[in-house]
Amino acid sequence: MKFKDEQLNFEDNLIKSCQTEIHEISYILKSIKWYPEFSISVNNNVYFHQNAYNKAFEIEFKKHNWDSQPKLKDSPRLIGDFKKSFVFVEIQFGNSSTLYRDFYKFQYGFQNKLLLIAVLIVPYNELDFFPTRPNSVNNMANFKLANNIFTIIPINVPTWIIGLLAEN
Repeated sequence: MKFKDEQLNFEDNLIKSCQTEIHEISYILKSIKWYPEFSISVNNNVYFHQNAYNKAFEIEFKKHNWDSQPKLKDSPRLIGDFKKSFVFVEIQFGNSSTLYRDFYKFQYGFQNKLLLIAVLIVPYNELDFFPTRPNSVNNMANFKLANNIFTIIPINVPTWIIGLLAEN
């Protein structure tokens, strides 16, 4: 699928050092197709909507040898979705308040030298991305809100915010 993105606090040498991971993420995003009613079947289980996209991302990231459910800290429990080298990925289809928790994870991981780049993947516009589910995506995290939060709150973490578009 297509996406729009914003890179915050990136430097050229950082992009070069994590070039492989950045290209893999772009490739993974493009390999998953958007559908108004997205579903996926895995091991006789059928997943729909947000769960289906989460499962599709899991399959694609694992194909590229990314660690799933990487732990930054035990207590409080700080776990991400995927990590490879020092690139830490969160895919967020949850309530907008979860962006603050993601912000905290990114800040903690960066301060403790557990990550070099944080990646946040959200719908660009949740109502366009999930057009048949307007009530269930009310107040969902989205690109504009994430970009506003991560630019208003002082964050020094190199962060790549990716907004998934409702198109292929």
